[in-house]
Amino acid sequence: MSETRNLREALDAGGAFEVWRLLDEEEQRRAAVAVWENADRGTRQPLEMALAAQLKFRPKMVRHLAAEKVAGRLLRLIKDLPETVAFQFLFHLHMAERRALMGEFLDAVGLPHEDGVLDLPEDAGAPDAEKVAEAAGALLEAHGREALVYLATLWVADADFWAGLEGVLERYDESGEPLAA
Repeated sequence: MSETRNLREALDAGGAFEVWRLLDEEEQRRAAVAVWENADRGTRQPLEMALAAQLKFRPKMVRHLAAEKVAGRLLRLIKDLPETVAFQFLFHLHMAERRALMGEFLDAVGLPHEDGVLDLPEDAGAPDAEKVAEAAGALLEAHGREALVYLATLWVADADFWAGLEGVLERYDESGEPLAA
């Protein structure tokens, strides 16, 4: 019998796809809608091409479909997309719905931001690991699974910068459940 991986190990192995598995079906649908409505052309283009092939439409026609109409199809496609595109689903979910949570965490860490979006100088170093861990613990206590998804997304985006999250993420199993102490 194999031992269960902790969340940090799962994220290191599976990246954005492991974070995706933490979302429930409704969150995944909202992420698909958010990416379709808000992504830039470079992110949307592979999605449009994949949908066009699936629907047997010209890509130009797919571009104009409503997000609610394509969300289900996007969800079925995600496993076949590159991890960078899967990450965009997570990114756009947070940008569309979770800016207050993002801002709360960044404020607690003491990092400058504009409505939850980091505003760092080019040469900025990583934040203090203890401060990150403390802020992450408080965020998890206040927001539960939504906070865990956000913190896991930060880890996948830049584990070196967010090194203070390592111990926090190791306290959860790969499905996001707390491990026994």
